[in-house]
Amino acid sequence: MNHRRACLVLAVLFLARTLSATEPAPIVRVPGAPDKPLDPASLLGRNQRDVRLEETGGDVKIYHGLPLLEVLEKNGLDLKTMAGERKSAAQVVLAIARDGYTVVFSVGELRLSRSNPKVFLVGETGSGPLPDLEGPVRLIVYGDVVRSAYGLARIELKTLAEPRPARP
Repeated sequence: MNHRRACLVLAVLFLARTLSATEPAPIVRVPGAPDKPLDPASLLGRNQRDVRLEETGGDVKIYHGLPLLEVLEKNGLDLKTMAGERKSAAQVVLAIARDGYTVVFSVGELRLSRSNPKVFLVGETGSGPLPDLEGPVRLIVYGDVVRSAYGLARIELKTLAEPRPARP
């Protein structure tokens, strides 16, 4: 009887651990900077924005997060210097979900809507944490459902071409 009870306790502990295991935070990869995990809590706080998403049934769901461009700048994307401006002209951002779904944005596209962002990384809903399938971080693109991605694994900044020095 004690053996059965011990096995049952171990099975319950294993199941509880498995159910409580969450997916790891996505990695942010910017050239010239070390890879960094993107803690969903870093998308929240005094600078967070409400991201309103109308679902197919007409219901509106509220998320909290930050514009993708702002997150990239916090993680090493240089848009404040002339060299950074020149380099960013040939850069793209890949957002890769755990299931392999990948969407792409040019840095120029993100900069164009800086004052009225359309692309957000969110870390929670208005009622709490993201559901397991959506989190721990989700990408929401206003007006482009196809480029919104659940369960991000990586956000990578890639340089497609290096700027050439100006000719005299």
